[in-house]
Amino acid sequence: MPSLAQLAGLSAWLAAVMTVVGMVTLLLFFSRGARWGMVNDASSVVLMLALIPVALVLAVIEMEVVTTTALVVAAVGIIAMLAVAVLQALLVLRRVTYEQTKPAVLGGTAVVGLWYLLTALVSNGTAIGGGVRVASAAAGVGFVLVGYGFAVGGERHPAAAIGGVIAFVSSLAVQLYLGSALSSKNLVVPDWNV
Repeated sequence: MPSLAQLAGLSAWLAAVMTVVGMVTLLLFFSRGARWGMVNDASSVVLMLALIPVALVLAVIEMEVVTTTALVVAAVGIIAMLAVAVLQALLVLRRVTYEQTKPAVLGGTAVVGLWYLLTALVSNGTAIGGGVRVASAAAGVGFVLVGYGFAVGGERHPAAAIGGVIAFVSSLAVQLYLGSALSSKNLVVPDWNV
């Protein structure tokens, strides 16, 4: 059975793939139409579920420094990830409409952004490097901007577009780093917490 670190490493790689698939299918959806939207929604389900082991392993690492705070940050992220995954899965299964889930998905995605931002803050002084913390903070800001832009002006609002690019590049950097560092065991997860 794989360790939490190995599972999180594989999950981070999967999240990176789904981030790219999500961006490509989102662009195809806006340029070519509805069928790409369904693929985008499905990729976001996998992305959100793949981030859960990542959030858990980051909490374990952060607990070396900020115990309870790390658990709260992880819980905030995981609850938002699960909520977005469930809502997007219901959309893929055609149990709900886009309009029914739009506010909750945008809000949940902004909370995932908050998780990225808080992770950057609470991981200071841990084995998580400064570059990854900066990328995580940028991803958080990007996701919040996406939610704000969609809420006030739709997908074509400048905040949504700028936030989307920032969230894409920064979250992909975090996922690729964690996938590599955890898979190669260059990022040590404390044994006593695992």
